[in-house]
Amino acid sequence: MDTARCWELVEAARAAAGPGWSDLDERLEQALVAGLAPLPLAQLIAFEVRFAELQRRLDRPDVYLAAYLIGLGCGDDTFTDFRAGLVGLGRDWYDRVLTDPDQLAEHPAVHAIAAGEVPRDTLMTEGFQFAPMVAYERLTGDDEGFWTALDAASPPPASPEPERAAPTRCNLDRLAALFPDSLASLARHYPHLTGT
Repeated sequence: MDTARCWELVEAARAAAGPGWSDLDERLEQALVAGLAPLPLAQLIAFEVRFAELQRRLDRPDVYLAAYLIGLGCGDDTFTDFRAGLVGLGRDWYDRVLTDPDQLAEHPAVHAIAAGEVPRDTLMTEGFQFAPMVAYERLTGDDEGFWTALDAASPPPASPEPERAAPTRCNLDRLAALFPDSLASLARHYPHLTGT
């Protein structure tokens, strides 16, 4: 499965999940499981490999800061959930975030979070990222085989990437303006990220 086909399945799940931001994680998970269920098991595993690659591309300090600002804090697991949520927004928004995470300030879900209309963890989609595993378990009845199949299908690990230097200040001005409480928390706990 190539990346384009992976995106087709993600976009179909996003469309099937429907509008609105309440219960986004649950709706995305259900839609993706339904979309993956007709696939041969090898294709389902190949989807997971591509899906994980998309999430890895978002593993950057500036994306982490966006997650922190939107969520009023962000741990490792939450950041993983946030990256899955960004994939779940679809390819257009994914590409925009790769270019500049501050563009999230224009997204309607982020505005709904800032307005207090939906929870701050709306974009943290834990269930969505595990949809391939759920689909595999439903198809096979095997709740452990997914990881074995994934290990067998995953490419060997590449040489480790050099560590990235931490940003010297927060460059997400539009997101910071939407979430001043998060900016204050950043300034208090991580002053080197905000330049204060």
